[in-house]
Amino acid sequence: MYVSRAVESLRVDPIEGEPVDLVLETAPDADPERVAAAAAAAGATVERHLQFDDLLVSTTQDELDALCELDGLTAIQTGNVNAITTVDDVEEDLDHGD
Repeated sequence: MYVSRAVESLRVDPIEGEPVDLVLETAPDADPERVAAAAAAAGATVERHLQFDDLLVSTTQDELDALCELDGLTAIQTGNVNAITTVDDVEEDLDHGD
């Protein structure tokens, strides 16, 4: 499963109780309702269902490990991944060739 660099950095050094929005990308063979129920059981709030059976959830940084262990996911990214408006916003996925 792909975990974005931003999410991974929050997992390494979480701020207890600090909220974070995430996009959970479900696997093609996963039941989105089952994934949503598992995310809720792991402490997240399902804010809405997105296209392609993905989920927008809110949780706290200290709950990220539990979400990263869920079955039925292909990726976890920060929720603002869909809100790219400037070149600086793509920094997370930009390869500088270093």
